[in-house]
Order: sequence, then structure tokens, then C-alpha cells
Amino acid sequence: MDELEDKKLEAFVDKLMEGAPLETPSVDFTQNVMHKLEAETQKKVFQYQPIVSGKVLSVAFIAFVALLILIGSQLGVDSGQGWFKNVQTENWFHPDWSWMEGYASSKVTVYAFLFLGLMFFVQVPWLKSQMNKTAF
Repeated sequence: MDELEDKKLEAFVDKLMEGAPLETPSVDFTQNVMHKLEAETQKKVFQYQPIVSGKVLSVAFIAFVALLILIGSQLGVDSGQGWFKNVQTENWFHPDWSWMEGYASSKVTVYAFLFLGLMFFVQVPWLKSQMNKTAF
């Protein structure tokens, strides 16, 4: 800009500033600000706490395993005694897959399952990284 324009602009700003009244804060401005700050600092941050602690879950698991061992030792796991005398376990361990012999899936179904599996294994690490970014 030109030097003459600078002087005109400065004179104009000075004239505006002379006419503007000085603003002063209210009498209780400091108290209002401090009150708002105190109100904000008293907020508690929600912290996750599990319903059942890890120690209780561990004790429950150990008790469950001990109960299974006790029942197994008292009643026996042989199919000829106790609760298991009428259970036929032969079919459980020798499955018959003959019903699958005539099954044929289309390429679209195979690709869809592969795509969904890929998306699952991509999504889980991505979500974990997002959760780590937003965590404290």
C-alpha cells in the first residue's frame, strides 16, 4: 500500500477507537469462571469394572472342573455303569458323512464364504486398532 493510504487508514482506526467505550467485565466475572471450572473438574470419568472379577471366575472354573472330576470318579465314565449305561457313544466318535456325498456348492457360495472370512479377519485387527486409538 501507499504511505498516504496507510496514514488515512490509521487515522480512521484511531477515530473509531476513540468513539468505542471501554468494556469491563462484570464484578463477579472471576467467580463465574471459577465456578464453571470447578463444575467441569468434578465430573467423574466412567471406568469399566466387570460384573464378576477374574478371581471369582477362576475359582468358579476350578470348582466346576473339580465337580466334573468328582462326578466322573463316583459314577464312572464306562458306558456300562451309572448315568452312562444307556448312552450309545459309538456313533459319536465314528460319524457317518455319507449324507455329504451328493452335496456340491456353487462357486458363488464358496467365494462368498471366502470373502466373508477375509472381511472378518481384516475387520477384527482394524477395530482393535481403532479401539486402541480411542482408549485413554
